[in-house]
Amino acid sequence: MKYVAEIEVPDNACWQEIEYAKSKADWRQIATVKDRMQNTDLDGKCGSCKYFVSKPDLFSKCYGNCLKGRAGYKQRSCRGCKLYERKSDD
Repeated sequence: MKYVAEIEVPDNACWQEIEYAKSKADWRQIATVKDRMQNTDLDGKCGSCKYFVSKPDLFSKCYGNCLKGRAGYKQRSCRGCKLYERKSDD
């Protein structure tokens, strides 16, 4: 899990001041990649087409191929082509 905080210290701050600022900072959790992928709206996009097949690269699962050969190797969030057909939800 990743957390992020923003702190402000003067340019000449010693390490104790920096550590104190970190301890008093308002830390917030960053959404995981899985959460962001799940929350992406793919309505009318390649990723929600029944012809789209995901092809994960290293750490990314955003790319794939079109079984109809229309889009080639594209991001799942690209606008759907004329052959776009929504995946069934079942």
